[in-house]
Amino acid sequence: MQYIFSPATGPSGLYAWFPAMHTRVDLLLADRRPKEKLLAIAGEVETLVGHIEKLANRFDPTSPLSRHNADERYPVPDELQEILDSCRHYKELTGGLFDPWYGGPCDLSGFLKGYALDRIRRLLEHHQVEQSVVSMGNSSIMKHGAFLTTSGNDSPTRRHIVSPLTGEYVTGQRTVSVATSSGAVGEVLSTALFIADDEQRRLLLSRFPEAQIIAEADRDEWLARR
Repeated sequence: MQYIFSPATGPSGLYAWFPAMHTRVDLLLADRRPKEKLLAIAGEVETLVGHIEKLANRFDPTSPLSRHNADERYPVPDELQEILDSCRHYKELTGGLFDPWYGGPCDLSGFLKGYALDRIRRLLEHHQVEQSVVSMGNSSIMKHGAFLTTSGNDSPTRRHIVSPLTGEYVTGQRTVSVATSSGAVGEVLSTALFIADDEQRRLLLSRFPEAQIIAEADRDEWLARR
């Protein structure tokens, strides 16, 4: 983990970053505690994210998820079982637009960042950190306990999200950002809304009434308001 510490007469700032989950995690803590304490908290965040990645990285053949994918009789840890149960619930709630099992072995890549942010929020609340911002790959952001998650294609040629209902890639340069009270819900809903047609979007938003779609042009304003 690398970091920059900015002391101040009021809350000091610790900006730290480290690689995880095939992306970069950026962490900003503003608090009156000394550098050593903030570094210890940041270290706990890094350890937590590493634990989640080792638990559910399907690209790691030694992870419990990979072993379970290879043999469903493999007993998974309780935490992973809770994650899988949550994903089954969200699959049903989205009418199959969110489906980590589509196309083969379970792939939690589209869920883990949001799940990790939920766990990080609880950790920071436990330590009573005054203010915090956590970004995972710039697409999943937590600011002061609220979440903004973005899914989509950032270029005309990029195609990486497949609709489980049609089996086809979603094409076109567009993104969907959604503000939620849960990072996990943000991951589920941003992906489902990106895939959905107008009727499916209305149904999704009725099932997640606390969620708010944020226009791409308004993302910076939303972040500035928090």
